[in-house]
Amino acid sequence: MVENPAGFWVRFGAQVIDALIFIVLGLVLGAILSNGTSEWVSNIISFLYALLLPVFWYGYTVGKKVLKVRIVKLDGSQVSFWTMIKRYVIAGIVYGLPSFLGVIGFLVTVGVSGFDVFMSENLMNDEVLDGLLLKGFVWAMIGLLLSGVLYIISAFMIGLREDKRALHDLIAGTYVTKNKPN
Repeated sequence: MVENPAGFWVRFGAQVIDALIFIVLGLVLGAILSNGTSEWVSNIISFLYALLLPVFWYGYTVGKKVLKVRIVKLDGSQVSFWTMIKRYVIAGIVYGLPSFLGVIGFLVTVGVSGFDVFMSENLMNDEVLDGLLLKGFVWAMIGLLLSGVLYIISAFMIGLREDKRALHDLIAGTYVTKNKPN
């Protein structure tokens, strides 16, 4: 039962605050770790932050705590590790799947067809190669656009649905509430 759901702008604000934290973290790590490892270290910390902090801090991230909203299960109880895996990892796969398929389409179009062109008498005719790259690029762009559409749909769901639940909330059985923990 969804009680006191948080709307789009407060959730967006919490995301912005969390993003700013990781921009600063990335800059600090970049200054400390000059050997090029700062980006992946920052990505790992960001992933663990989004996955684990709500489990151990009553559904809060720093941004959500500042704006007094938190993630809970549909029954209002505390999120578990498995809940956050569904919300963050599985939903992330769903959001990213069209982009992944677009990249596969690009690789298949350019790779397989490019190999065929290379093996033919044209031996990498520039016009043929340009056409292959264009087709591959179209596949990649369609994938990116479809992933973007999923994010936009989620934003509209938060703004328009009475329960303010996005795709990742539906997948994980969660919602974001203004209620404080018991």
